[in-house]
Amino acid sequence: MKGAIVIARTMKYTKAAALALVMALAVVPLTAAPSTAATTGFRDVLGSYQFYTQISWMTDEGITTGYDGKWFYPEREVSREAFAAFIYRLAGSPSVSLPSKSPFKDVKTSDQFYKQIVWLEKTGITTGWADKTFRPDDSISRSAMAAFLYRYDRFDGGAAYTAPKTSKFKDMKTSSKFYKEVSWLSDSGMTTGFSDGTFRPYEGTSRAATAAFLFRGYAPSSYRAPTYIEPKVPWKPSEIISVAKSQVGYREPGWRTNKYNDWIGANSAWCSVYIGWVFEKAGYPGYVPKEKYFDSSYTSSSNNYVSKLKAAGVLDWNVSLGDLQQGDVVLINWNGGLGASHSAIVDRVSGNGAWFYEGNTTDGTGNSGRGVFHRWRPLSYIDAVFDPRAYYDATH
Repeated sequence: MKGAIVIARTMKYTKAAALALVMALAVVPLTAAPSTAATTGFRDVLGSYQFYTQISWMTDEGITTGYDGKWFYPEREVSREAFAAFIYRLAGSPSVSLPSKSPFKDVKTSDQFYKQIVWLEKTGITTGWADKTFRPDDSISRSAMAAFLYRYDRFDGGAAYTAPKTSKFKDMKTSSKFYKEVSWLSDSGMTTGFSDGTFRPYEGTSRAATAAFLFRGYAPSSYRAPTYIEPKVPWKPSEIISVAKSQVGYREPGWRTNKYNDWIGANSAWCSVYIGWVFEKAGYPGYVPKEKYFDSSYTSSSNNYVSKLKAAGVLDWNVSLGDLQQGDVVLINWNGGLGASHSAIVDRVSGNGAWFYEGNTTDGTGNSGRGVFHRWRPLSYIDAVFDPRAYYDATH
């Protein structure tokens, strides 16, 4: 991108430190026209997603195409080879004279990002490791990302920089590797680090956060994300069942302590949280309520699983066996007159009931261990059912 960008070295940033966005290039295009094309969208990035605008810009610019099947995987950490590809595309995908022998022992000439990695090596943006490896599949650390961006700035004609004699971060010494590069990011106003005064140089960075970094550095202030359009993907309950099935056998390590609660930051009953986790992992975020609490018995707020379903008007309270379709979600009454207090995913109808995937329950044989089970329940236990597509349509 030499000649097509200018370095904004005096740019001031006032972004919230809570985002913990560690770095971004302080670069703006010479032309800054807002996007006009509608974003097709990813299955795991809804219009309401925190970094929807940033990911949309990254997609509009061709910096990312996501993964097959309309996935972006926003929480997945960025690998070194993926970050190489991002920088290469930001530079306008320049032509590269590819050597017949790779400069790195662990990068083959046939590898997907061979060209991009070679370009980074030729420009001096990366030097690889002392053992002549690049380690393309490793997550790129925050300090290494800082180094890549600093060298990119030098490659593009950035001014000379002298690091301060005192570190701004508690976990970075003046003798630390990449101290100069991290300091440059801070002095350029492109990073504030974390609110506790650390930089956390050896941690990885998610794809969503990286999109935000690059957006802060490259996107024009006039950029506006296009209207979200749901990606055209077929409804495949088998995908949901596959994810649900993969969790069978998981047991709660401690009372109300499990990975589903950790996922949403909850400590309440997690039958509904497990369902939200399954749908999001299967590529259907927004198809079921994503709430910490099951119903009003856990919170006075209306932000709970059952209240959201009632407000959406999608619950069928007169359930027959014919209403139970694979991928549907039910509210279960323990048959004790307490009303609906459990939820599960329909697998298949069998006899006068159906098989379900469910969490926050025992196996029904006297075992007190709570976890995820595949079990049969009679129709009489089912208070209500809803089609997740109906919930999505009602709330988007």
